[in-house]
Amino acid sequence: MKSRSFAFVLYARAPRRGEVKTRMIPRLDADEALALHVALVEDSLDLLRDAAAAADAVPYVAFSEPSPGTSAGPDRRLSRAIGDIELLPQRGEDLGERLLHTCDDLLQRDHPGVVVIGSDSPTLPANRLVQARAALRQDADAVIGPTEDGGYYLIGVARSLPGLFGNIAWGTGSVYADTLAAARRIGARTDVLPYWYDIDRPDDLARLYREAHRKQGGAARTMAIAAALAREGRLDG
Repeated sequence: MKSRSFAFVLYARAPRRGEVKTRMIPRLDADEALALHVALVEDSLDLLRDAAAAADAVPYVAFSEPSPGTSAGPDRRLSRAIGDIELLPQRGEDLGERLLHTCDDLLQRDHPGVVVIGSDSPTLPANRLVQARAALRQDADAVIGPTEDGGYYLIGVARSLPGLFGNIAWGTGSVYADTLAAARRIGARTDVLPYWYDIDRPDDLARLYREAHRKQGGAARTMAIAAALAREGRLDG
């Protein structure tokens, strides 16, 4: 008998200076981009925990490289933030292979479904993950949460779907469209959630500042960085 607990997974890049949030440069320098990335991951961990509690799901974290250890700096900070959440390895040559392995590994642990989110949408309502779980518990084979730039902030599956992750132009504005086309090719019943946005560029950070400031809540660490940049006049122009 399968567990009734879904798996909710946070996918994130390992915190490496000069390798994260590069589209924020030169508005931010490499150290500031790294600090922003760490803040995004920490805020996304809060989102993950809130959503897992609301949906009675099991949270996991998967980094693009070996998990943060106990060295000084951001790795230690993230290690503390992760706490007792289980860390999963990402295995595969590209993002598609990695997602497939993660989903299949967790399905084999008897989770009835797996929902994966990225670390670039820290203001995403936790209820979006609950909605994804509900779709997969009903009759959807897959669920996708698209971003406004053509990617997606969430993907979930209720069964192994190798064809869903193949032949995708990762890192481009066609990821969402490519994934929907793949779902149609393999006959996967797919639900689509409302759009949201990623924090990839300075304009995105300015948008987060405007919206979070107005609503007074969410993504506190990322918001603090955005607020500091706004005070310095660095979010405009």
